[in-house]
Amino acid sequence: MTETNANANVKIHVLAEETLGGIKCEYVEVDRKAKVSEKIVIVDADVQNEESYDNGDIFKVEKKYGLSETARTKCNRFILDTEYRVLEPTDIVHINGQRYKMVDRKAEVGEKVIHMYESKSDGIARKTIKVDATSVEVDPFVHNGGVRSVFAHGYYRVLVPLDKHEKTFENKNSVYKEMKNLIHNDLGITRQEIQEMISVAVSNEVQNMSESGKLHSIAGAKIESLIEEGFRDGGRLLYGFKERVSKTVSEEVGKRIANVLNINVELKEGRN
Repeated sequence: MTETNANANVKIHVLAEETLGGIKCEYVEVDRKAKVSEKIVIVDADVQNEESYDNGDIFKVEKKYGLSETARTKCNRFILDTEYRVLEPTDIVHINGQRYKMVDRKAEVGEKVIHMYESKSDGIARKTIKVDATSVEVDPFVHNGGVRSVFAHGYYRVLVPLDKHEKTFENKNSVYKEMKNLIHNDLGITRQEIQEMISVAVSNEVQNMSESGKLHSIAGAKIESLIEEGFRDGGRLLYGFKERVSKTVSEEVGKRIANVLNINVELKEGRN
């Protein structure tokens, strides 16, 4: 499977990784000369070179010929260095449809880990049930004819779920949509009415802050602080002082208003 990271315009390939027990690992395309045993992907096939092959084909480099700038693959095909991109493995793996990042750190109870030895693994995710100063304990399993349940620290990788943030965002987005439907459909509050409520609430809050002296106090404290900072350099006013005062004070007032502003949608119910 091949996909593109839109943010960095990086092509990602999801391939089975032999050293990790055959679980799928994400590889990224890199424009450099390959080394022996590395995987490459064809991006600009020269069909006149040996047997024909197509863009997108993936091979493993068996030999390198530096002067002629060719790579000999496992299929005995000679490929020019201009025809391919190197596939570099990342720490991101796919297990049972879930994306994880393998992290080299001490695991916590409840986290999933995979055993590592000499950069190899069976690729099986196991749940951590106990952690002490020297090792982690997982559910017992059969290994080389015996039962094993302990991995020493440094001989495993923690599997950190990468879709957690995405799912959290989806849940928040779902809650937002539910609230939006509640406001518009169940409570019957229109967008214009919400804007009017916000306008009235903000206007009242600013008036209250002004009458109580809070607005003057907030602005005054900020300005005094900026003036003190502005004249530190030998009594000379720093460049951009005016703009910083304006921006800082307006942001601070806005934050204070946002903190105390609480629009209760139940007001609409009370009106019905």
